[in-house]
Amino acid sequence: MVSLHLACYWIVTRVTLARGPEVLFDTTIGLDRLIPHIPATWPFYWIAYPFVVLGGGDALLRMPSARYRRALVTLVAMTLAGALIQLVVPARAPWPAFPAPMQAHFHQSAWVLPYATLPSMHVAYCLFAATLVSSLTPRRAIRGAAALIVLLVAIATLTLKEHVLLDVITGVALGALGARWWFLGRA
Repeated sequence: MVSLHLACYWIVTRVTLARGPEVLFDTTIGLDRLIPHIPATWPFYWIAYPFVVLGGGDALLRMPSARYRRALVTLVAMTLAGALIQLVVPARAPWPAFPAPMQAHFHQSAWVLPYATLPSMHVAYCLFAATLVSSLTPRRAIRGAAALIVLLVAIATLTLKEHVLLDVITGVALGALGARWWFLGRA
């Protein structure tokens, strides 16, 4: 799954860079200027990776095979939909002049677009992983923690200036659509 996401990201990066900067869309809105740049939120941004891999992966391994297959198909569909949206609407990022320490080298990497993408796949994957984790436990504390992680990742995504509000909203929409599609077919 990770390799599919990285392959899609790499393809989108190469195609968009070949098309040139004139294809970029400025998706910022007035509210984006009100969101402060807080570099100290980078741990919350990066928590998406262990949560999706460990929490979502654990949930996948504990579910029946039909639900497991549907979850994998959902993740593939979400990844491809995110890549398609990124190809159609390559979005400019409001990256700050001084990014968070953990982000600085990524902003100059040849592997990373010189701008963020629409939608925020961090948020989409986290929301879907939270749905998987929550579906397997009746414990409110675990469900609450999963929801809190999604919220923290969304906030960190905005305050690190990795994405704008519209990117996060479309990430939530993509994650919610994937979660709904998976949930309706899980019986």
